[in-house]
Amino acid sequence: MEEQTADLGSWLARSYGDSTEVEYIDIFSQRMDDFPLAHRAVFMMNLNLPIVAFDGQPRISGGISIEMISEELEKRGLGTVE
Repeated sequence: MEEQTADLGSWLARSYGDSTEVEYIDIFSQRMDDFPLAHRAVFMMNLNLPIVAFDGQPRISGGISIEMISEELEKRGLGTVE
């Protein structure tokens, strides 16, 4: 999953420039404390991994879909770089 996250980060950087940031976070690491909504989604709501969050808000679970991520970024006003 960490490798897929790195690949996603590379694709987003090529497609959206510096306007996106991708970070892999192991659900059992202390770093999860920085994302209380994602923590709740994983441990209380039992959403399927991976969880994709935007600005700390979980939006996609169960897979990494470039199409779904692109749709969410476009909703947020981000366009691809030419």
